[in-house]
Amino acid sequence: MVAPSSILVGSHVWVEDPDVAWIDGEVKEVKGEEITVDSTSGKTIVAKTSNVYPKDPEFPSCGVDDMTRLAYLHEPGVLQNLKCRYDINEIYTYTGNILIAVNPFRRLPHLYSSHMMEQYKGAAFGELSPHPFAVADASYRHMINEGISQSILVSGESGAGKTESTKMLMRYLAYMGGRVSKAEERSVEQKVLESNPVLEAFGNAKTVRNNNSSRFGKFVEIQFDPRGQISGAAIRTYLLERSRVCQVSDPERNYHCFYMLCAAPPEEAEKYKLGNPRTFHYLNQSNCYELDGVDSSKEYLLTKRAMDVVGISQGEQDGIFRVVAAILHLGNIEFKKGQEIDSAEPKDDKSRFHLKTAAELLMCNEKALEDSLCKRVMVTRDESITKSLDPVSAALSRDALAKIVYSKLFDWLVDKINVSISQDPESKSLIGVLDIYGFESFKTNSFEQFCINLTNEKLQQHFNQHVFKMEQEEYKKEEIDWSYIEFIDNQDILDLIEKKPGGIIALLDEACMFPRSTHETFAQKLYQTFKDNKRFSKPKLSRTDFTICHYAGDVTYQTELFLDKNKDYVVSEHQALLNASECSFVSSLFPPSPEESSKTTKFSSIGSSFKQQLQALLETLSATEPHYIRCVKPNNALKPGIFENQNVLQQLRCGGVMEAIRISCAGFPSRKSFREFVARFSLLAPEVLSKRNNYTEVTASKKILEKSKLSGYQIGKTKVFLRAGQMAELDALRTEILGRSASLIQRKVRTYLCRKRFILLRLSAIQIQALCRGQVARHQYEEMRREAAALNIQKHLRKFLARKAYKNLYFSAVSIQTGMRGMIARCELLSRKQTRAATVIQSHCRRFLANRCYLRLKKAAITTQCAWRARVARKELRKLRMAARETGALQEAKTKLEKEVEELTWRLQLEKRTRVDLEESKKQESARFESTLQKMQLEFEESKKKESARFESILHKKELEFEESKKQESERFESTLHKMQLEFEESKKQESERFESTFHKMQVEFEESKKQESERFESTTQKMQLEFEESKKQERARFESTLHRKELQFQQLQFELQKLQLEFEESKKQERETLESTLHKKELEFQESKKQERATFESTLYKKELEFQELQVEFQKMQLELEETKELLIKEREAAKKIAEQVPAVQEIPVIDDELVNKLTAENEQLKILDMGAEDQKPQQQTMPSSLSTTMSEVTSAEIPVIDNESMNKPTVIDDESINRLTAENEQLKALISTLEQKINETERKYEETKKLSDERLKQTLEAESKIIELKTTVQRREEKILDMETDQKSQQQALLSTPSRKMPEPLENGHHAQLSSGPSTRLGREDSKLRRSQTEKQQPESVDDLLKCVAQNLGFSQEKPVAAFTIYKCLLHWKSFEAEKTSVFDRLIEVMGSALEDQDNNDHMAYWLSNTSSLLFLLQRSLKASGSMQKPPAGASFFARMTKSFRSSSANLQAGVLSQVEAKYPALLFKQQLSAYVEKIYGIIRDNLKKNLSPLISGCIQVPRISKGAAFQKCEGLQGYHSPAGLWQSIIECLNKMMGTLKDNFVPPILVQNIFTQTFAYINVQLFNSLLLRRECCTFSNGEYVKSGLAELELWCAEADVEYVGPSWDELKHTRQAVGFLVINQKSKISFDEISKDLCSALSVQQLYRVCTLYRDDNYNTQSVSPDVLAHMKELMSDDTEDDGGSSFLLEDDISIPFTMEDISNCHQVKEFASVRPAEELMTDPAFQFLQD
Repeated sequence: MVAPSSILVGSHVWVEDPDVAWIDGEVKEVKGEEITVDSTSGKTIVAKTSNVYPKDPEFPSCGVDDMTRLAYLHEPGVLQNLKCRYDINEIYTYTGNILIAVNPFRRLPHLYSSHMMEQYKGAAFGELSPHPFAVADASYRHMINEGISQSILVSGESGAGKTESTKMLMRYLAYMGGRVSKAEERSVEQKVLESNPVLEAFGNAKTVRNNNSSRFGKFVEIQFDPRGQISGAAIRTYLLERSRVCQVSDPERNYHCFYMLCAAPPEEAEKYKLGNPRTFHYLNQSNCYELDGVDSSKEYLLTKRAMDVVGISQGEQDGIFRVVAAILHLGNIEFKKGQEIDSAEPKDDKSRFHLKTAAELLMCNEKALEDSLCKRVMVTRDESITKSLDPVSAALSRDALAKIVYSKLFDWLVDKINVSISQDPESKSLIGVLDIYGFESFKTNSFEQFCINLTNEKLQQHFNQHVFKMEQEEYKKEEIDWSYIEFIDNQDILDLIEKKPGGIIALLDEACMFPRSTHETFAQKLYQTFKDNKRFSKPKLSRTDFTICHYAGDVTYQTELFLDKNKDYVVSEHQALLNASECSFVSSLFPPSPEESSKTTKFSSIGSSFKQQLQALLETLSATEPHYIRCVKPNNALKPGIFENQNVLQQLRCGGVMEAIRISCAGFPSRKSFREFVARFSLLAPEVLSKRNNYTEVTASKKILEKSKLSGYQIGKTKVFLRAGQMAELDALRTEILGRSASLIQRKVRTYLCRKRFILLRLSAIQIQALCRGQVARHQYEEMRREAAALNIQKHLRKFLARKAYKNLYFSAVSIQTGMRGMIARCELLSRKQTRAATVIQSHCRRFLANRCYLRLKKAAITTQCAWRARVARKELRKLRMAARETGALQEAKTKLEKEVEELTWRLQLEKRTRVDLEESKKQESARFESTLQKMQLEFEESKKKESARFESILHKKELEFEESKKQESERFESTLHKMQLEFEESKKQESERFESTFHKMQVEFEESKKQESERFESTTQKMQLEFEESKKQERARFESTLHRKELQFQQLQFELQKLQLEFEESKKQERETLESTLHKKELEFQESKKQERATFESTLYKKELEFQELQVEFQKMQLELEETKELLIKEREAAKKIAEQVPAVQEIPVIDDELVNKLTAENEQLKILDMGAEDQKPQQQTMPSSLSTTMSEVTSAEIPVIDNESMNKPTVIDDESINRLTAENEQLKALISTLEQKINETERKYEETKKLSDERLKQTLEAESKIIELKTTVQRREEKILDMETDQKSQQQALLSTPSRKMPEPLENGHHAQLSSGPSTRLGREDSKLRRSQTEKQQPESVDDLLKCVAQNLGFSQEKPVAAFTIYKCLLHWKSFEAEKTSVFDRLIEVMGSALEDQDNNDHMAYWLSNTSSLLFLLQRSLKASGSMQKPPAGASFFARMTKSFRSSSANLQAGVLSQVEAKYPALLFKQQLSAYVEKIYGIIRDNLKKNLSPLISGCIQVPRISKGAAFQKCEGLQGYHSPAGLWQSIIECLNKMMGTLKDNFVPPILVQNIFTQTFAYINVQLFNSLLLRRECCTFSNGEYVKSGLAELELWCAEADVEYVGPSWDELKHTRQAVGFLVINQKSKISFDEISKDLCSALSVQQLYRVCTLYRDDNYNTQSVSPDVLAHMKELMSDDTEDDGGSSFLLEDDISIPFTMEDISNCHQVKEFASVRPAEELMTDPAFQFLQD
């Protein structure tokens, strides 16, 4: 790294500190090479410029995602960035394409959820926040797209989180490449993931730095097929730390499996004779037995489950745990000196117990095991010599056996996992995940640390080459010159360690081959060989240690155990003993080897084999494209929230990050895009911002660099590349210019302040001068005012004298004029009195004449009306008599029919007796019965036709006569009343005019007494008004009581009618039972004779049924007419109520007295009577003409003057003559009202009579109908009984004929088999249903084809309802497809709908079918009844019986409207379910299409388009693609409008439209909000303003759209709205947490708030985010939430569910909306679809 060449006072720099590594401060003094710095900790530090690094003053408080974007790429800058991000829980950071992961030492499950994996799926590298998923996704995409194998290298020291990072990588790769496996099998990815717990249990242990440290290296190869799915995997391990099995230092632990087995369930622990781990030597060497937060018993069960997954059988698991337990027991065997010299034997009984237990677990001979531990067999050329071992050598032999057994067991586990996972030999693509130990440097470093550091040196060389390659690719991409850049390599260290023949490993192998070599001789050999190597050195205070200068620092190794640990051999006695074990698992661990016969031990170097494995690994990595993850442990306490700078910095050096930075610094470490460079350094050359120069950003960057006089930089295609130190030089120039600018600003400010003070002084002087001048002017003004006052007094005095003389003259003239005018006025008054007297005489005369004329006309009208009513009454009397005669005729017909039935019964009894006596005459009797029956049927039909024709003619004639008389009477009455009204209006108008003239004259004469009369009139008026209101309340109460009484009477009549119907049903049932009992006796007599009669009788019966249906239709028409009459009566009743409530105000007669009040009361009573008369009328008949009520309302409103409140409050003066005249007029009106009351009473009486007559006729009609139904039922039952007897006789004959050979029943049409013992009624019902279905289905195939062909087209809409759906429903209902137990219509309809869904991208087509399917589903929902739909019809239910039942149900449900309730069968219910599924599917297609169209627009709306700084810049070639800020949002609005128009044009139900837009807005909210949380560049002030403006457009769209279609869509954006609102507010540091969580962002969780607050950056005003206290409070809450709920993800998830139910669709439709829908016009012209026109 290079220090800045020039440092100025005021610069911000980094200075070395022994406590925190680097500390920042400000330069206060510069003296040559020494500078004085005031640090932020308060200390003053003096340092050399070569040890100082510049600090970026514009460094964001939350750090940067990619450290290559740092202005200064050096150690303190990297350390500061990692610390800032760690403080806000951002544990991942990029350095180019290298991911640095800092262990948080806490669970953060929200970072690793499946939803988070979905976010990173397919995202470009670097687009989202740093994450292992991004690295895994990049490697997977490169493998798929480029066909090159990938590798991911995860490294770091123990406790840095390598294992967890590896797990996350494998989880993501399994997520991306997983395939669906069989239910009983585990997939490859599941086995790979489940292999981790197994390998961790046997290969991980607690160390000083980590509770779960991997003590082996692991490389997992995940193989993929051409489709990108995992097809196989393999696991390779390196250098298991075998010495840990026997030697454990405090406070570390042995491997986890030992503690798990000790914590196993009691029965298993007893099986292996295990107990407390403190009792075993291999475990009690350390005082640590348990881990915090880890339950060993649970981990044991999880490990066993993982073994099951990877394919380890129960027997093999038992063998594994036997070996582990045997190792523990071996460790407890202690030795003492034996009886022989230099011999050893078990120390005591306890040792012998463990020896015996170990032998039992290994299933070998106890004595042989003891000999293998205590003796050695040496084979010479002539003989074998057995040598005893001393206790120390026996203990070493015991430990060697334990280590080799554990090593073999671990290798077997790895091989077993590989076999279980299985490799794919045909796979050409793989992704390797390397979980390798990091660089280690302890106080005591042995052979394991030597191998580990060798591995890291090799990987660091590979890493350096990759980093340099990436640098080269970057330079080539930018087309800059890089040939002079030197590459830094560590090949000299590798040559020191592994070079042949003079490397350290070669010398170690050479020393191991000589028996007498020791670690001391090995150390001396190293000192002699490498004394001149600069990478090798000898410590001063040690004779056997050596130091190697690694890339990460110097490491001193102790050679004491190098020789022993490098030897890898199996003692022949151990090999023979365990190979002979009775346990197949143990013997398989030690297969026989070729050297077994020689009984010798062959040396094998662990170092050499490890070097070969390492070379193979590097060859594999070289064949792949590498990706790097460097794991860092922030502190040695393994606690969250602690960041130790020294520790982290050392790990960065060990992990090669600083080496990569050093490589980068060798080239161009500082890189800025043209836009960023110009934005930061444009003030070095202000002319580049001038509009006149019109520079591009590239040219502007060159101008700035040329003016700065730098050399060695490079201009790329999109970036400026600066050499090390050049960024500091530019910042120094920038700081200098800013300093000069600050001085200039200060000068201007001081000038402004001085000028402001001068202006203030000048203004004060001017104000003082103005006050003085004002005082002088006021004195002069006072003098002038006194002079003007004297002149004014003189003027007014002269005016007074002149006015006095004028007044005297004026009053004299006025007195003369007054006398003359009084004389003229008296003459005029006399003349007016004479004229008024004449006028009064004339008015009384004219009133008398008009009154007499009116009385004559009234008398004549009453006489005429009485005569006419008498005539009408006589006609009604004649009609009643005729109706009585008709009733008698119907009674006679009924009696005749009853006699015929009795005669028929008598004949049946006679035939029965004849049958018993004379069986031979059966045929003759049968023929006679047939003739009698035909005659009876003919007579019944003729009588029925005659009666029905006569009844219809009489009824029609009476209706015509009544209508004609009613019409004539109403017209004549209306004409007479109209003439009288016109005459009265004309006379009233004349009288009113005369009265007004007279009143005007009287008002002039009595002007003085007007006030007194007015007060008296007001008091009288108020009194009368109160009396009128009281009487009005009484009348209203009486009217309501009368109305309630009439309603009760009507309900009582209905109850009586229902009671009569029940009695009728009961009597009919009794008669039916009587007829059935009678007919049952005749069943046996007509077995053979009725076969020929059946066809004739069916045709006759069919005709009768048609006639009966015609009668039914006529009866329905009569009921409809009665309904219309009822509606007219209701309208008249409402009109009468309005007349009673609205009393018109007539102001022509402003006089009120007691008579007028009485008249109004009488009018009110009359109106109540009229209303009660209308209420009593029934809906069956209508006799009172509606015009009568209208005329009455007109007469009442026109002829009854009523004083309203306004006219009553007007003060008027009247005389006695006017009162008398008005009293006379009131008397006349009373007479007229009484006449109208009489007419209404007569009308009510006639209505009652007509009502009684109608009720009687209706009752007779119902009785006749019931008799007809009973007769038909009786005949049909007889026919059914006869058919049953015939079928019974035939079945008995067939049974007699086919008794020896019984056949299986043949299958019926519906797929069921007929039962042999089925009764006659069952067969008859089945045959009848077959007959009906065959008749219906004969015409269906062609009709169904036509229907399907028609509905496959776009039929459009009628009355805003889909024509196709309504047509389908009408056809299915008519064809009775809903009631069919087997039909193909529904399947063909589903096929048509399925073919219609092929064009899923056409939203208009999808919306059309969504409207049709939802409407059809609504119709089915309202029509189909599932209750009893799966039951079979009753056995005795024939075709005629079902027709009778349907007639009764239809007559009872006549008001059903468009829909009919149908008992649905299984096909119909299945069709309804399929239709419901299609509705949901089409809804999802439309919703997903809208989301797909919006997705690219939303991705562009997430971040504000970049705009050049200054209008002078033109876009360079590399910076194209900018958009206007409002363009993308407007495109979203247009897309929404288009979809809204499409759905409205196709009349999609509003509930579906509302849900579509609600879920779409929720999708927009998810995309925008997740982008804010995942992309730092989106969480800025300017981006918040941009998104807020776009949200305003959406809000305006929601406000302008119909609420019915949009609903709560706007509320779905609450997360984004609140987050954006937080981004754009000012002074965030002053806002408390409660204000944020409760007021500003109530919908956001604490994790989401914390994420937004930490990612926020103000790119406009450089303001700070929330205060540190608020952030600390959020972190505290987050830790609590994580403990409670496991830490849910802070990202939102898109809702893809179906948010509506079938009830919602039903509720948004109404049945009456389909009443006026027209079916398809194409089908209505087809004769087969004539039913559509009904």
